[in-house]
Amino acid sequence: MDKLIGSIVSELERLKLRDIVVYDSKEISIIADNFIVSTADSIMQIEGVRNSIIELMDKEGFFLKNNLEEWRDGWCLMDFGNIIIHIFLEEIRSFYNIEGLFEGAGFKTILKK
Repeated sequence: MDKLIGSIVSELERLKLRDIVVYDSKEISIIADNFIVSTADSIMQIEGVRNSIIELMDKEGFFLKNNLEEWRDGWCLMDFGNIIIHIFLEEIRSFYNIEGLFEGAGFKTILKK
């Protein structure tokens, strides 16, 4: 796991997100090299985490490509090019079961917390 992914995971943990999973999709996806999935407890928490991750990524030279995307329905998708971060409310994550999609496609799980 590279340093930037580690920094993102550390920030998600610091901000009390849970069920963090990092997928390596380099061999399969042309969209991104890594996908990160996590769970938040509220819309307010999602908003705070979103702002913090944007700031962290800006410092690293990565900029949010989907800045105008609506995210207040319990699923925040942040596209930084080679890294895509999903933050869900628990019921939304459970409903969409994105892990099943990723694992079914053959993405490798490189971290699960």
